[in-house]
Amino acid sequence: MQKLRNALLALVIAIALTWMPSFTVASAQAQEVERHPGLQFAVDGWEFVQFQSGNIEPGHEVHVFYDSQRFLQLGCGPVESLKVTGHVMNDGNEFELTELDCLECGEDCDGVVDYVKVGDFDAPEFDYGLEIWFTGTDGFSTCEDRDDYTFGYYW
Repeated sequence: MQKLRNALLALVIAIALTWMPSFTVASAQAQEVERHPGLQFAVDGWEFVQFQSGNIEPGHEVHVFYDSQRFLQLGCGPVESLKVTGHVMNDGNEFELTELDCLECGEDCDGVVDYVKVGDFDAPEFDYGLEIWFTGTDGFSTCEDRDDYTFGYYW
C-alpha cells in the first residue's frame, strides 16, 4: 500500500511539473498578441445585419468585411461589376476607405467573383463613435448602403 501511495504521489508531482511550465509560457504569449477589431456587414435572408468584433479605439487598425450582395437587395448590380467603397465619418469629419476589394490572389482569381469585399483603416480620434456607409458603382450609376451604422467603444 505504501508503494502504491508513493507511486501515485510521484505521478502527481511529475504531471504538475510538466503542466506548470506550459501553462505559464502560454499565458505570457497570449499577452503579446495584437488584437484588431473588425466590422462585418452581411445579409441574413432578406435582412441586413452588421456586427462589431472588439473595441474600436483611435489609432487601431480596423478590418471591414462587406457582403456586396446587399447592393442587389437595394436594386443595384450586377455584383460582378460593382466597385465597393467604404466611407467613415468621425464626429463630423468624413474620410474614405480605399476601395474595398477581393483578397489578393493574382491570376488564380480570373473568373472568380468575391462577394465579400475586404478593407481596413486606422481608426481616427472620435468622441461619439464612427459612422460608416458604403457606395457601389458600376461606372454608370451609384448606389448607397447607409442606414446610420455607428460603431465604436462598447458602452
